[in-house]
Amino acid sequence: MTILALFAVIAAPALAGALLMYRSMFMVTRGKKIARYPEPRKALVVLDIQEGYTGTANRQPVTAPPPQGLIATVNLLIEQAAESKVEVVYIRQVFSNNLFVRLHGGRRQGRVIIDRRIKVISSNDFEKNRTDAFSSRPFEQFLIDRHVDELYLVGVDAAYCVYYTALGALQRGYRVTVISDAVKSSKALPGVLERYRRKGIAVVASDELLT
Repeated sequence: MTILALFAVIAAPALAGALLMYRSMFMVTRGKKIARYPEPRKALVVLDIQEGYTGTANRQPVTAPPPQGLIATVNLLIEQAAESKVEVVYIRQVFSNNLFVRLHGGRRQGRVIIDRRIKVISSNDFEKNRTDAFSSRPFEQFLIDRHVDELYLVGVDAAYCVYYTALGALQRGYRVTVISDAVKSSKALPGVLERYRRKGIAVVASDELLT
């Protein structure tokens, strides 16, 4: 057996495993349907608005230029959520440090923090390493413990992380609304939002909620 053939035999299982893991990053998670709560609550979920995407350390830009308008809109929504006793949840993307993630454009930062311009009003802060935030079991359990049955999603990137989180929520029986001027995408946003509508996900502008 040649050295090249030997390397192929050794590397094949590792390569297959890495490809499977990479593919799993872009799959909707599965979970149990939520219960019918006697007094259901709502949650505003702030997805991936973190340094490295939108902040000064913009090493992994999802949008260009940095979304100043998005920050202001999200902060207004956070303020209203607090006044309305809506749970505010922060989700941070923390990549695994492997070859396929790096090829995709991700890299694990030393300390992944929420964009400093975002108002942080709670300790409801969860990490995920896949596109769907429901890959974080603590996040999923938090919503169950708080009897949340309706989610409002804001953040980056609308074509991937926000989208797959919305699908994960639908699969579990949540009502889901995406706020159109509080999400950004590297893809054309009108087409991305139309994809939400086709899946039965509500799309509204922030002024419909802030009035």
